[in-house]
Amino acid sequence: MAADARRGRPFGPPLSEDELAFYDAVAKNESAVIEMGTDVLADIARDLVKALRRDVTTDWVSRDDVRAKLRSTIKRLLALHKYPPDAQPAATQLVLKQMETFAEVWVPQRGSH
Repeated sequence: MAADARRGRPFGPPLSEDELAFYDAVAKNESAVIEMGTDVLADIARDLVKALRRDVTTDWVSRDDVRAKLRSTIKRLLALHKYPPDAQPAATQLVLKQMETFAEVWVPQRGSH
């Protein structure tokens, strides 16, 4: 477990646990790693965390319109960073799957008593 926590350190700046999860999703495609390099993939992961944290809502899993907006955000960020187009659908699915892990923590707490 300690080794897993240290995996984000070699990146500059180091990747957080959230960022590392999204890095793993976009680095799953070997050609993307070779073509783009780990630093660009780390930048994609950072951008994904920022954008998705901002856009996630309490009911994002059940609302098709919210999921569509998040999917669009992911695709736009991947294209912006020139992620290989043939690998984008799989990366988008992996990122959405990773979001399920973090969404509860990221959703703004509304109406807390």
